[in-house]
Amino acid sequence: MNIGIDIDGTITAAPEFFAVLTRAFRQAGHKVYIVTYRQPLAVQSTRDELARWGIEYDDMHLCGNAEDMGQWKAKIAGLLDLDVMFDDMPAALCRMGPSVTRFWLCDGGVHDLERIARGGEGVAAGGVVSGQASLTPRSRLARAWNSLWGRGRK
Repeated sequence: MNIGIDIDGTITAAPEFFAVLTRAFRQAGHKVYIVTYRQPLAVQSTRDELARWGIEYDDMHLCGNAEDMGQWKAKIAGLLDLDVMFDDMPAALCRMGPSVTRFWLCDGGVHDLERIARGGEGVAAGGVVSGQASLTPRSRLARAWNSLWGRGRK
């Protein structure tokens, strides 16, 4: 498998978890790619940071100048033929093709999970979610949630 992992808001949210996970993936013969929105000039400091956390990876892709971070990450996911992507940005994950299994790390400071569960958008003050990624009652996630838990039943 080809696995992509974001840094800020993802690895930084649980560095010990991702250290164990990346080591296990690589020992099993999978490729691990760091796909993150950081300035390309920060390559060495980013490598140092990942090494301090014990994150193992095969290659790193940084981009700090794309106008649309979600589009850039989706393009990289396609170029790397990713099977799995871990990220904290629904705006990036929603743009990846259906062949990519997407894991969303949900930051409680940005996303209100209670509101999402009730079918609202769930973006806290200061959070930014594009229209394509917002979780409205019309979204697939909300429809699936509602069908599983019988929202609207009396």
